[in-house]
Amino acid sequence: MSPGVLRSLHRMASPQPVVYYKAEDYLGVMRRLLIDFVDASVAVAVSLVFTVFAAIVSPATEITVLISLIAWTGVWITYLVLLKGSRFRTLGYLIAGARIVNFSGEQPGYLTLLGRLAFTVLGPFNFVADLLWVSSDPCHQALRDKVAHTYVVRSEAVPAGKGRIGYPVYTVFGMTLMFAEVQPAP
Repeated sequence: MSPGVLRSLHRMASPQPVVYYKAEDYLGVMRRLLIDFVDASVAVAVSLVFTVFAAIVSPATEITVLISLIAWTGVWITYLVLLKGSRFRTLGYLIAGARIVNFSGEQPGYLTLLGRLAFTVLGPFNFVADLLWVSSDPCHQALRDKVAHTYVVRSEAVPAGKGRIGYPVYTVFGMTLMFAEVQPAP
Protein backbone atom coordinates (compact mmCIF):
# COMPACT_ATOMS: atom_id res chain seq x y z
CA MET A 1 0.00 0.00 0.00
CA SER A 2 1.38 3.37 -0.93
CA PRO A 3 2.37 5.91 1.76
CA GLY A 4 -0.20 8.40 0.39
CA VAL A 5 -3.03 5.92 0.90
CA LEU A 6 -1.84 5.19 4.45
CA ARG A 7 -1.71 8.93 5.24
CA SER A 8 -5.27 9.29 3.93
CA LEU A 9 -6.42 6.35 6.04
CA HIS A 10 -4.70 7.87 9.08
CA ARG A 11 -6.47 11.21 8.62
CA MET A 12 -9.85 9.48 8.24
CA ALA A 13 -9.36 7.17 11.21
CA SER A 14 -7.99 9.63 13.76
CA PRO A 15 -9.64 13.04 13.64
CA GLN A 16 -9.04 13.25 17.40
CA PRO A 17 -5.98 12.34 19.43
CA VAL A 18 -5.78 8.62 20.12
CA VAL A 19 -4.62 6.97 23.34
CA TYR A 20 -3.30 3.61 24.46
CA TYR A 21 -3.45 1.83 27.80
CA LYS A 22 -1.06 -0.30 29.85
CA ALA A 23 -1.06 -3.95 28.77
CA GLU A 24 -2.64 -5.07 32.06
CA ASP A 25 -5.59 -2.69 31.54
CA TYR A 26 -6.91 -4.56 28.49
CA LEU A 27 -9.32 -7.35 29.46
CA GLY A 28 -8.29 -10.91 28.69
CA VAL A 29 -10.28 -13.90 27.54
CA MET A 30 -11.70 -15.02 30.89
CA ARG A 31 -13.15 -11.67 31.90
CA ARG A 32 -14.51 -11.14 28.40
CA LEU A 33 -16.14 -14.59 28.51
CA LEU A 34 -17.69 -13.62 31.83
CA ILE A 35 -19.05 -10.40 30.30
CA ASP A 36 -20.46 -12.22 27.26
CA PHE A 37 -22.00 -15.00 29.38
CA VAL A 38 -23.69 -12.62 31.83
CA ASP A 39 -24.90 -10.22 29.14
CA ALA A 40 -26.21 -12.99 26.88
CA SER A 41 -27.98 -14.62 29.84
CA VAL A 42 -29.68 -11.36 30.81
CA ALA A 43 -30.70 -10.58 27.22
CA VAL A 44 -32.05 -14.11 26.62
CA ALA A 45 -33.97 -14.12 29.92
CA VAL A 46 -35.64 -10.76 29.24
CA SER A 47 -36.37 -11.78 25.64
CA LEU A 48 -37.98 -15.03 26.83
CA VAL A 49 -40.25 -13.06 29.16
CA PHE A 50 -41.50 -11.07 26.16
CA THR A 51 -41.92 -14.27 24.13
CA VAL A 52 -43.97 -15.94 26.88
CA PHE A 53 -46.08 -12.81 27.24
CA ALA A 54 -46.70 -12.73 23.47
CA ALA A 55 -47.67 -16.42 23.51
CA ILE A 56 -50.14 -15.82 26.33
CA VAL A 57 -51.71 -12.80 24.63
CA SER A 58 -51.88 -14.31 21.15
CA PRO A 59 -51.18 -18.06 21.20
CA ALA A 60 -49.80 -19.75 18.07
CA THR A 61 -50.33 -17.05 15.48
CA GLU A 62 -48.07 -15.27 13.06
CA ILE A 63 -48.47 -12.14 15.21
CA THR A 64 -46.89 -14.02 18.12
CA VAL A 65 -43.82 -14.77 16.05
CA LEU A 66 -43.61 -11.18 14.82
CA ILE A 67 -44.01 -9.76 18.33
CA SER A 68 -41.35 -12.15 19.63
CA LEU A 69 -38.93 -11.23 16.86
CA ILE A 70 -39.45 -7.51 17.47
CA ALA A 71 -39.10 -8.03 21.23
CA TRP A 72 -35.86 -10.02 20.90
CA THR A 73 -34.38 -7.42 18.56
CA GLY A 74 -35.48 -4.57 20.81
CA VAL A 75 -34.16 -6.20 23.98
CA TRP A 76 -30.76 -7.02 22.47
CA ILE A 77 -30.32 -3.55 20.97
CA THR A 78 -31.54 -1.82 24.13
CA TYR A 79 -29.33 -3.91 26.40
CA LEU A 80 -26.20 -4.40 24.29
CA VAL A 81 -26.16 -1.02 22.56
CA LEU A 82 -28.11 1.61 24.48
CA LEU A 83 -27.27 0.41 28.00
CA LYS A 84 -23.67 -0.46 27.10
CA GLY A 85 -23.33 3.01 25.57
CA SER A 86 -24.64 4.70 28.70
CA ARG A 87 -22.74 5.55 31.86
CA PHE A 88 -24.50 2.64 33.62
CA ARG A 89 -23.08 -0.20 31.45
CA THR A 90 -24.45 -3.73 31.24
CA LEU A 91 -24.50 -6.17 34.16
CA GLY A 92 -21.65 -8.15 32.59
CA TYR A 93 -19.44 -5.06 32.35
CA LEU A 94 -20.29 -4.08 35.94
CA ILE A 95 -19.49 -7.55 37.33
CA ALA A 96 -16.22 -7.78 35.36
CA GLY A 97 -15.20 -4.22 36.29
CA ALA A 98 -14.88 -3.26 32.65
CA ARG A 99 -15.82 -0.55 30.19
CA ILE A 100 -15.61 -0.16 26.45
CA VAL A 101 -13.68 2.74 24.93
CA ASN A 102 -12.93 4.07 21.47
CA PHE A 103 -9.50 5.07 20.16
CA SER A 104 -9.75 8.42 21.98
CA GLY A 105 -10.41 6.67 25.30
CA GLU A 106 -14.03 7.84 25.35
CA GLN A 107 -17.33 6.00 25.46
CA PRO A 108 -18.07 4.89 21.87
CA GLY A 109 -21.20 6.14 20.15
CA TYR A 110 -24.37 4.15 19.68
CA LEU A 111 -23.73 3.55 15.97
CA THR A 112 -20.30 2.12 16.77
CA LEU A 113 -21.82 -0.20 19.37
CA LEU A 114 -24.60 -1.21 16.97
CA GLY A 115 -22.00 -2.06 14.32
CA ARG A 116 -20.02 -4.03 16.90
CA LEU A 117 -23.16 -6.00 17.84
CA ALA A 118 -24.06 -6.59 14.20
CA PHE A 119 -20.56 -7.85 13.48
CA THR A 120 -20.82 -10.26 16.41
CA VAL A 121 -24.20 -11.61 15.27
CA LEU A 122 -23.98 -11.32 11.49
CA GLY A 123 -20.28 -11.00 10.77
CA PRO A 124 -18.16 -13.42 8.81
CA PHE A 125 -16.51 -14.71 11.99
CA ASN A 126 -18.42 -16.54 14.66
CA PHE A 127 -18.35 -15.82 18.36
CA VAL A 128 -15.80 -18.55 19.17
CA ALA A 129 -13.30 -17.38 16.55
CA ASP A 130 -13.79 -13.82 17.76
CA LEU A 131 -12.94 -14.74 21.34
CA LEU A 132 -10.02 -16.95 20.32
CA TRP A 133 -8.56 -13.91 18.61
CA VAL A 134 -8.55 -12.09 21.98
CA SER A 135 -5.96 -14.45 23.45
CA SER A 136 -3.42 -13.77 20.71
CA ASP A 137 -3.92 -10.02 20.28
CA PRO A 138 -1.53 -7.78 22.27
CA CYS A 139 -4.38 -5.46 23.32
CA HIS A 140 -6.86 -8.33 23.70
CA GLN A 141 -9.10 -6.90 20.99
CA ALA A 142 -11.69 -9.24 19.53
CA LEU A 143 -12.33 -9.00 15.79
CA ARG A 144 -15.56 -7.12 16.55
CA ASP A 145 -13.44 -4.56 18.44
CA LYS A 146 -11.00 -4.21 15.58
CA VAL A 147 -13.86 -3.52 13.16
CA ALA A 148 -15.54 -1.07 15.55
CA HIS A 149 -12.28 0.63 16.69
CA THR A 150 -12.95 -0.20 20.34
CA TYR A 151 -11.08 -1.66 23.29
CA VAL A 152 -12.42 -3.32 26.43
CA VAL A 153 -10.46 -2.07 29.43
CA ARG A 154 -10.71 -2.20 33.21
CA SER A 155 -13.23 0.34 34.49
CA GLU A 156 -10.55 2.25 36.42
CA ALA A 157 -8.02 2.26 33.56
CA VAL A 158 -6.55 5.58 32.48
CA PRO A 159 -4.67 6.15 29.23
CA ALA A 160 -0.95 5.44 29.49
CA GLY A 161 -0.14 7.90 26.72
CA LYS A 162 -1.00 9.29 23.32
CA GLY A 163 -0.56 7.10 20.32
CA ARG A 164 -0.87 6.99 16.57
CA ILE A 165 -2.95 4.87 14.21
CA GLY A 166 -1.17 1.94 12.60
CA TYR A 167 -2.48 -0.46 9.97
CA PRO A 168 -1.12 -3.98 10.53
CA VAL A 169 -2.17 -6.65 8.06
CA TYR A 170 -3.67 -9.95 9.25
CA THR A 171 -4.59 -13.17 7.50
CA VAL A 172 -7.78 -14.65 8.94
CA PHE A 173 -9.46 -17.73 7.49
CA GLY A 174 -7.64 -17.18 4.20
CA MET A 175 -8.62 -13.51 4.01
CA THR A 176 -6.11 -10.68 4.18
CA LEU A 177 -7.42 -7.93 6.44
CA MET A 178 -6.05 -4.58 7.55
CA PHE A 179 -7.34 -3.02 10.76
CA ALA A 180 -6.67 0.40 12.24
CA GLU A 181 -5.01 0.03 15.65
CA VAL A 182 -3.65 2.43 18.24
CA GLN A 183 0.09 2.15 18.68
CA PRO A 184 2.30 4.08 21.09
CA ALA A 185 3.74 7.18 19.43
CA PRO A 186 7.46 6.90 18.64
